[in-house]
Amino acid sequence: MVNNNSNEFWISISDLMSGLMVIFLFIAVAYMYEIKNIFQGVIYVTEGFEDTEKSLYKELMKEFKNDLENWNAEIDAKTLSVIFKEPDILFGKGEHEIKPMFRKILNDFFPRYIDVLCEDEYKSSISSVRIEGHTSTEWKIQTPAKLAYLNNMSLSQARASEVLHYVLSTNLNGSSSWVQRHLQAVGYSSSKLITSESGIEDRILSRRVEFKVVTNSQEKLYELVSLVKGKTA
Repeated sequence: MVNNNSNEFWISISDLMSGLMVIFLFIAVAYMYEIKNIFQGVIYVTEGFEDTEKSLYKELMKEFKNDLENWNAEIDAKTLSVIFKEPDILFGKGEHEIKPMFRKILNDFFPRYIDVLCEDEYKSSISSVRIEGHTSTEWKIQTPAKLAYLNNMSLSQARASEVLHYVLSTNLNGSSSWVQRHLQAVGYSSSKLITSESGIEDRILSRRVEFKVVTNSQEKLYELVSLVKGKTA
């Protein structure tokens, strides 16, 4: 009798374990299905924004291809930046006041630039439009490197802010509420230098102004990552 009861006990435990395994299997399958959907969402967002960014680059090139050489400017396909590379046209050395020639370029460039960005195909995908000020490492002779960097930080920020103020105050499409919500001015000092293949700083090209489009693809990816974390918590 004792042995029969013992066998019945272990059979019941075995049935219980089998039932639990089935439950865990269903949970695992459901979890994998949800994670699969999330990763498919990541792929969808990534590919979707890649297509949008490629299309925007092509549209910007179409709009400005005949002007870039005259402006000594270029458009970077990877960063979606319109880069003005001629420092002698932009500002006086160590100054932040916009030179007349750069004002003339901005008068032509900025309204057309905003018209492209505000097309229905792109407008909702843009998180911000950054006016970036960049400098070389140069400052006055015998200035310590740290002080030169800080001085250039103030200068690059002042230059970016001056450009932002100009395009808004002169109503170069700056009266648009969308432009005012998305336009930013950022100074980078000498933190993003242009260098040669050998790593030597190009002091002329490093002194530049960039108009950079930042898409909200990163925000969408963060949302999906948060979902993944929520599922694994």
